[in-house]
Amino acid sequence: MLGGVKAPPDDVLLPVGRGTVEAEPLTNAAGDHALLLRQAGQPRVLVLAEPGSVAETGRERVVIMPFDEDVDTRVDGDALATWIATPYDTPSELTDARVPAWANALGFVLIIVVVVLTVVGGAVVFGWILDAVGA
Repeated sequence: MLGGVKAPPDDVLLPVGRGTVEAEPLTNAAGDHALLLRQAGQPRVLVLAEPGSVAETGRERVVIMPFDEDVDTRVDGDALATWIATPYDTPSELTDARVPAWANALGFVLIIVVVVLTVVGGAVVFGWILDAVGA
């Protein structure tokens, strides 16, 4: 592991994403806490709060240290938005679900009825306008 760092037992690991990445809480000798993200036992990212920055801004500065090139960092709200939207971007497991033929036929008939009523309603309103103008 990392020198001078106390790691918890394996049952404290928190799965991240689809479960292949694990978050491991760490504590150093000074009592500062950090979070190590690892995959297959290899460290990927270390997340910690920088001590001493509280006096300047009123809050600790969060530091993210990637250990490889396959770590994407985002500075604005894109990371949260991307994470929230991910279930809607990926194909679902129900891709083989088919719509019954009767539902397709009913939908088609309803759309034709809406189009016909729109055309008839437009003609009636246009007729009212022509009568009101006196043409």
